[in-house]
Amino acid sequence: MRLVAWGGDERMKGLVQAAKQAGWDAVQAGFKRGDDPGKTDAVALPWPHSFKDGKLTGTQVSQKEVMDAVGTCSVLLTGSGTEDQMLKKAERLVRPEEDEMFLRFNAKLTAEGALLSILRHSKGALLGKMGLITGYGRIGQELTARLCAMGMFVVVCARSEEQMRMAHGAGAHPVPLSEMAAVCEQADIIVNTVPARVFSKPMLESIRLNTPIIELASAPYGLDLDEAVRIGLEVVVESGLPGRYAPLDAGAALFGCIQRAVKEEEK
Repeated sequence: MRLVAWGGDERMKGLVQAAKQAGWDAVQAGFKRGDDPGKTDAVALPWPHSFKDGKLTGTQVSQKEVMDAVGTCSVLLTGSGTEDQMLKKAERLVRPEEDEMFLRFNAKLTAEGALLSILRHSKGALLGKMGLITGYGRIGQELTARLCAMGMFVVVCARSEEQMRMAHGAGAHPVPLSEMAAVCEQADIIVNTVPARVFSKPMLESIRLNTPIIELASAPYGLDLDEAVRIGLEVVVESGLPGRYAPLDAGAALFGCIQRAVKEEEK
């Protein structure tokens, strides 16, 4: 099998390395004028954003130039911003955000990177401290397990009864999101995983100024960043951690998506 990865960051390097280790003929195309990577079975474009403002992520190359260079292939891994004409070049599209195995592994990388950020900004041991985690999806679950194992008293604020039962089973203290205001002022560390404004202005004002807030969600984030800064809170935005904290492993996980898609094609 031959794979060509176009553009992107260190994740694409990790993707190519993983493909080679699996015995694939894999290259990372630099995209110079006249480049011809040859016939390919699989093509990987940058993820989560393949194109932004019509340019291949990490380059100044237009989407049309990419379409001209990329031939028809069996499998195309792609992120956002890819036009329909590009998608028609593949027999099968690979969308990592729809691959549960990938999402679970990505959550583990995110939690590990978040733990590093928490340790850096807490300026002290976590043992015996109180941590507040908002949201109990994949990332919230992974991070809760790690913080509980380190001896923190972890409070998880979640929406559903099922999530709260899961959090309790993992060793955390569950609290409904509707009652989160009573917890904010007691926390030594706050980690948000919810991409929605769950922190009201009164909640932000109740948080101690020496309590770091680690923001793991994407925009619009769990709080008003400008308001938090105005109050004097320490907010650390850590969106997209896998690509920054462990890009080679994140790239290997992307290759795993391609492998699973190829196996599905062979059935």
